[in-house]
Amino acid sequence: MSQMKNLPKPFYAKHGKRAVLLLHAYSGSPNDVRMLARYLEKSDYTVYAPLFTGHGTLNPKDILIQKTETWWEDTLQAIHFLESEGLSQIAVFGLSMGGIFAMQALEEQSMIGGGFFCSPISPVETHVAESFEIYVRRVLKLAGKDEQTVEEMIAALRSYVFSQLAQIQQQAANIEKKLNQIQVPVFLAQAGQDEMIDPFGVYETAKKLATKRITLQWYPNSKHVITVGQSRRLLEKDVLNFLEKLPWNEESI
Repeated sequence: MSQMKNLPKPFYAKHGKRAVLLLHAYSGSPNDVRMLARYLEKSDYTVYAPLFTGHGTLNPKDILIQKTETWWEDTLQAIHFLESEGLSQIAVFGLSMGGIFAMQALEEQSMIGGGFFCSPISPVETHVAESFEIYVRRVLKLAGKDEQTVEEMIAALRSYVFSQLAQIQQQAANIEKKLNQIQVPVFLAQAGQDEMIDPFGVYETAKKLATKRITLQWYPNSKHVITVGQSRRLLEKDVLNFLEKLPWNEESI
């Protein structure tokens, strides 16, 4: 019962009329972006970090049975929720996979700006499959499974993992083709010590953006989950600085 109480939940803090949507990583949760959310709400931003379908449970297969379309629907529902709260101007950011959907929102929805943190938009070498197995081990041990059961379940899930990662890569490829449609300011953050994706892919993504209002921040000492790593305070300040320059309430940049 205590395990169920400790499972991740969506984060919502309503403050000012400026809204920020934060999307978490694959196999992650709103905890990925909670510290950033807390930092932004102190500056009077309304912040919402939803939980992607299938995430935040003690069964890894709950993630693996989902389609990328479902996570895009989650993103749209999060935007609609903020709009229903009377927030018409929204900035959207995402960590890793969350950044893929953040960029799609910038392409297809009326966002005021946004971007991603360590997201494989352009094709790069990744180590996500290996990372997912680490995640599975951790979750199944939390669920009380013994070592043999854990290894058997990992082996059984492996084909699901590769299939789903291929779907995510295809989603990113589709979004990359439309990057030149983005006309609002874009913030790109990349960790120099990223152990999950080739960090230099961020430059390929930046080249494909038509908007001239690009902020690209490189954090040489940070690892992939930059929102909780040693560079997080610098990232928080950089994101806030980017947000403060957006044309809220139809102001000119």
